[in-house]
Amino acid sequence: MMTFLGSGTTFDASCAADGSLYRALAVGDIPGAWLLSLPLLKPGQMERRAAPTMFNCALCLFLVGEYERALGPLKCAEQSLGGSAELSSAERKLFVQALETSNVALLPLDPEGAAGMERYVLIRVRWLTALCMLRLNRPEEACPILRFLEQYGIKL
Repeated sequence: MMTFLGSGTTFDASCAADGSLYRALAVGDIPGAWLLSLPLLKPGQMERRAAPTMFNCALCLFLVGEYERALGPLKCAEQSLGGSAELSSAERKLFVQALETSNVALLPLDPEGAAGMERYVLIRVRWLTALCMLRLNRPEEACPILRFLEQYGIKL
């Protein structure tokens, strides 16, 4: 964390890196996102990052065809979410309707907008994990994840 003299403003470099990665993915700058993700994927860094940032690192790896490597940050993201609250049946129905209106599987997650959306982040993490498993021809490992996703109307 850095404080600018006389301004009272602080700058957290790790948050800037998270936001830069998100923005690069959001505009489709995959080479830039890949370069931004490299320092975040170093040993000891993943465990300190928020789930949306780890998802975005995994998404970047997925988009460049590194499916096996994407599983590491996805595992860290899922572990950091802990026990996210389940959606009620009414909420789940509306969520499925919202999913039908857009294809969000390969969109980045905003690291600043995840508060209160832990279940959604978990769904997106597991969705990308299942896509990686299927690309790696490991459908038996993907089965429990696919069952989880089916309750939200997501079929791969």
